[in-house]
Amino acid sequence: MRKLFFIAIFLLLAGSCSGRSFDIPAPRPDDTEQTEKPEPSEQPERPTEPAAAVVRVSSAAEVAALGKVAAGTEIVWSKGVYADAVVSLECAGTAENPVVFRAEEAGGVCFTGASRLVVKGSGAMVRGFWWQDPTAVKGKAILTLDRGSEGCTVEQCAITGDKTAYAGEIDAKWVSLYGRNHSVVECTFRDKRNMGTLLVVWLEAGIVPRHRIIANRFERPVTLFDADGNPRNGQETIRIGDSQTSMQDAECTVEGNYFYHCHGEQAEIISNKSCANLYRRNLFEECQGSLTLRHGNRCWVTGNYFLGNGMEGTGGVRVIGEDHTVENNYMERLRGTGYRTAICLVRGQHNPALNGYWQVRRAVVRHNIAVDCRYAFQVNYGGNSSQVEPVVETAIEQNIVSLSSASDYAVNCATEPAPDIAWRDNTIYGGKQSGVQLPTVDEAPALPDVKTATENIRRRAGVKW
Repeated sequence: MRKLFFIAIFLLLAGSCSGRSFDIPAPRPDDTEQTEKPEPSEQPERPTEPAAAVVRVSSAAEVAALGKVAAGTEIVWSKGVYADAVVSLECAGTAENPVVFRAEEAGGVCFTGASRLVVKGSGAMVRGFWWQDPTAVKGKAILTLDRGSEGCTVEQCAITGDKTAYAGEIDAKWVSLYGRNHSVVECTFRDKRNMGTLLVVWLEAGIVPRHRIIANRFERPVTLFDADGNPRNGQETIRIGDSQTSMQDAECTVEGNYFYHCHGEQAEIISNKSCANLYRRNLFEECQGSLTLRHGNRCWVTGNYFLGNGMEGTGGVRVIGEDHTVENNYMERLRGTGYRTAICLVRGQHNPALNGYWQVRRAVVRHNIAVDCRYAFQVNYGGNSSQVEPVVETAIEQNIVSLSSASDYAVNCATEPAPDIAWRDNTIYGGKQSGVQLPTVDEAPALPDVKTATENIRRRAGVKW
């Protein structure tokens, strides 16, 4: 009897040790520093978890031989330089127990030539790889999160093309995102020298992707021209959707990224071609072009910084479509004209095709600041004679315009066709106006100091190795 009693006590204690793992929330990319971790003596005790399986590889064939990789597996690629490595990784990870696919040393695994990676399945975490001077292969992206994939993360990776030859005729993306709920975080993408958008979100029927593009560094200083000397279309840095899927919700977040010298096609730095996306707290510095809401509705552009530093062709936000909100953005010394102005609201076409210009309806433009821009507001603007539908049901309110040059425009508003715009409580100092005559102030308004906020974005964006 005594023996049975001790056995029962032992089983009870053993059962009490099978605790659960703690859920630790992921950090958010905002302007506040994370709270410090408690000292080790203050850390709660964690239950012992089984050690993850670790697999070492050094070739695409070794990755392929793994088949579908189980949750909790860590795959470590040995340090070195690898040419023409075409890698396909199939995962069955989860958010709590991902498949980690990482470089042995961050930045120490360098893929060259026609190397590329395709990730299939779920719960993959890809970390620390460098694709250097990639060879453009038509129709193939350097990094693809494939159709049907879900919940994958790419972080602390880089694709750079500093020494690549110009390959203007080859349309090849660098990053293609299919599936849903992916994150691209703290990566560096620099100097793409062939045709094709750098990073594309592809929309699929019945899927709302909800991807997160967070704290990355983008540079695209090279522009490819056609035979007539005009910038060629299709050199955007980011595109979310396309014309055919532009009425679908994407619900993607582009936040805390640093765009530097993203000239590309010199028109669209970001091309929004879907609905319900959020562009928040990004920094655009000396970029020839604009964040363009080209197709789709119900997007938010909020808290971004556009610094032109006097460079010709630099722009802010271009608005096309319905129910967009542009608020709390800071624009300084942008020198673009036409579509590439600080804030440009575009006239639409009558019964437009999906790839046409849809009328601006119910836009809200508020609490923005434009300082020494060639055109602070370009309103009801049209680039061709087919754009006959004016901006309607729109509010432009509580913005600040401060111009030191009398030749710059605070507002340039086309009056034919007559727009339907409520101008309310805007503060305008300096410059000139056309098409409207809004109240002005005699003293320059107080302006915020944005140095700390913009430096924080620069510091946090991109790889840290």
